[in-house]
Amino acid sequence: MLVQEPNDLRFQVHPQAKFDVRAAVLLVHAGQLLATVNSASGIALVPGGAVKFGETAAEAAAREIHEELKLNVVPQLVGIVESFWQQPERTYQQLIMVHRVTLTDAQKAGLVWQEGLEGEWLPFAKAARMLQPRSLAQFLTSGDAIRHLVDHHTE
Repeated sequence: MLVQEPNDLRFQVHPQAKFDVRAAVLLVHAGQLLATVNSASGIALVPGGAVKFGETAAEAAAREIHEELKLNVVPQLVGIVESFWQQPERTYQQLIMVHRVTLTDAQKAGLVWQEGLEGEWLPFAKAARMLQPRSLAQFLTSGDAIRHLVDHHTE
């Protein structure tokens, strides 16, 4: 569920269409990804949220990680995903600024989830099958260049 907070770059284009700019953070450690998994759908989501007006994507990524996990990190921008999907009564489009952080053992041990949130460590292969959008899996390992992908959420 998308929550609208003050200054979020989220826009209701018309009653059946919504657009937003999001910072997503892939937190990785020893070949695993930290994600929240919806037990009903099996969909895995990574930490992140809306970029706010006047905020850079990196600032948004760092803010979201601090809010959700009480972790202070400097996320590295690794790519941009243009994400499109449908739900029964609404069409969504997101511009996702994808960041990645490789956690140390100490950082992993010190994670404290925000109340109401819970995550699990997924091996990369499993995460790749569960992530939404699926294209985020292409950013799990390091690369030299920032990549741009388009994901229409089709299986």
